[in-house]
Formats: sequence, structure tokens, C-alpha cells
Amino acid sequence: MRPCLLLTRPEPAASAFGESLRAAGWTGEMLVAPLMRIVTLPLAPTALDGVMTLIATSMHGVRALAQATAQRDMSLWAVGPGTAAAARAEGFGNVHEAGGDARALLRDMANAAAQGPFLHLRGTHVAADIVGALQAQGHDARAEIVYQQETLSLGPAAKARIMAGGDLVCAVFSPRSGRLLAGELAKLDLQKTRLHLVAISENAAQAFATPRGATMVIAQRPDAASMMQEILALQPKLEPLEKPS
Repeated sequence: MRPCLLLTRPEPAASAFGESLRAAGWTGEMLVAPLMRIVTLPLAPTALDGVMTLIATSMHGVRALAQATAQRDMSLWAVGPGTAAAARAEGFGNVHEAGGDARALLRDMANAAAQGPFLHLRGTHVAADIVGALQAQGHDARAEIVYQQETLSLGPAAKARIMAGGDLVCAVFSPRSGRLLAGELAKLDLQKTRLHLVAISENAAQAFATPRGATMVIAQRPDAASMMQEILALQPKLEPLEKPS
């Protein structure tokens, strides 16, 4: 049986990552089964009044900002390359790209002497309290919830493929997605399945209760490019696509 890559990110990010990975050399099956749906919430233009620096920790925050205002010259800090690319694609010109996670973001902003007041455009669920960290440093900072992450369940087809067995590579892109995936897999009979988990960060790895016998690797950097590298490095170790007769 060919190895299968399980992608549980929200769409369209899941399919976009899958297409990039396929182009980079993934030759196994690919199962796109999002465990979250993103719902953008309106951002009042007045929410931007007095803000010196905007913070986006996902492309969804960037999208909400782009819908709320025609202004494109404000200072915008993006958590990593993916969010920065989304901001530039929306026409924002003053984009600062941080190192990929909340810790790197706070460090890079401090090193650059970013000026407040700060506004974090965030979802209902966050992996780190960026506003709290900035406030603890004496900064004027607040957050606006501009999107919701609605929970989804694995569908019948996804469950059937997972339980069919063989090598299953699970890409874990956040602590919350790790918890959701762990909860879904706990409901299934995995006796025939060999799990291989690839996590974007230590926090994402810790959030997933690794089943006995599963392997786990953590990306060298908390970004999609490093996730791709780890998945492609794992591929030769999986069950061969073709066995000699």
C-alpha cells in the first residue's frame, strides 16, 4: 500500500500545501481532510485608529485587514514567510517578516524597536498570548478577533482510508490542530496503520498525544518550507511504492 499524507489544515491552505509538496516530489497518496473551517469576521475601520503597528499571525488576519481598509502603507509585522507573502499579495508594502513563531516574532519586533500602540489581528484560538507579552514589556497593545476556527470532524471516507492501514504521515501545523487530530485518531482502529507525525514546532508536537509506536519529527524552522523538507526526507523510509516481484 502506498504511503498516505494526511493534511488537516483549513482550506485553501491544505490543498495549496499539498500541491506544493507534490511538485517538490511527494509521490504517495494525499488525503485532504480539514479539521477546522475559517470564518472571517468583520473588522471595523475604527479599530485601526491610533494603531502604529499591526501584527498578523496568519494569512486569515491579513485577509480580514485587507477587507476592512484600503490603506496599504501601515507597518505590519507578519509571524513568518507565509503570512508575509499573503500580506504582500494583498498590496501591503511595509511588511516585516519575523522568524516563524510567537517567540521569534516578539524577539524580532524588540530588536527592530517596533513602535506601539500595537494591534494583533487574531483568531478565536491562539497558540501564544502576544498581546499579554507586549503589555508585560510596558507596551500599549490590544487584540481584535477577526476570524473564527470552527471545528470539523473527519468524514467517513477519511476514516476508512486511515483505518485501511499502511504508512500515514500526519502534518501537524499548530497545537490546536494537533489536539483535534489526536482526538479524531483516538476514535479509530489503527491496528493496521503506522503513524508518522511531522510537527511544525515543539508546542505543536507536545499538543499531540503521540500513540504508541508512532514516530515524530519536528521541523527545523516553524514554516511550511521546513515542513515540506521533513516530509520529503521521511518519504524514502516509508513502504516502497513498488516492490520487486
